[in-house]
Amino acid sequence: MTTNKYLTATLILLTAFFASAQNAKEAVQDHRQIKVGNAQLERDTKELESFKADVSEFQSALENGDTKLAQKYRKGILTAMEREIQQTEGKVARAKREVVQSSVEKGTNRMEKRSNRRTFEGTQDDRRDMRRDRRNTRDDRRDKRDDVADRAELEARLENQKALYESAKADETLGNGLLEKFIATMNNDLLETQEEIREDKGELREDRRERRDDRRERRENRLNG
Repeated sequence: MTTNKYLTATLILLTAFFASAQNAKEAVQDHRQIKVGNAQLERDTKELESFKADVSEFQSALENGDTKLAQKYRKGILTAMEREIQQTEGKVARAKREVVQSSVEKGTNRMEKRSNRRTFEGTQDDRRDMRRDRRNTRDDRRDKRDDVADRAELEARLENQKALYESAKADETLGNGLLEKFIATMNNDLLETQEEIREDKGELREDRRERRDDRRERRENRLNG
């Protein structure tokens, strides 16, 4: 019996330690993602304004019959479209990593939840832990669902941008609303980045709450040990 109690206590401590380390790691990742997101938002905003300006100059050159100037801006526009596609490819890769990260977080909280169920004795602290576990489970499911949706949206945007770029290369006048449609993808990208920053800040708040719970649980384990 004594051996079983010792093993149970050891398992609880190991689970708490692993969960605490994982929560700290998640907080670092969230801070990094927010920093990257803000830098990305600033860059994308500047690039969108520059792209719009080039489109306006290109269309003016066409209207004025200045073929040489129009070709200059057309070349710059196609280069900018290539750059946007490459950046979207990078965002898709990051979105895939975030889905994996969400799965890891979900697994960590699931392990902690199983540990709490095994040691449940009906005390006030136990009931509080169970409420926290249910809340964490809801948060994890929502985060995973959001990350999967973000990835799918980025993948669809990437395919759309590639199709518009191929059409643009074959059209000397960049007509048929090609440029307006591409600008729309860039606008949607900005909105998506803003939403991701909000989500990352929300996840950071969740991580802070989980770390507070971890500290409280470690104190309780020391007192009960």
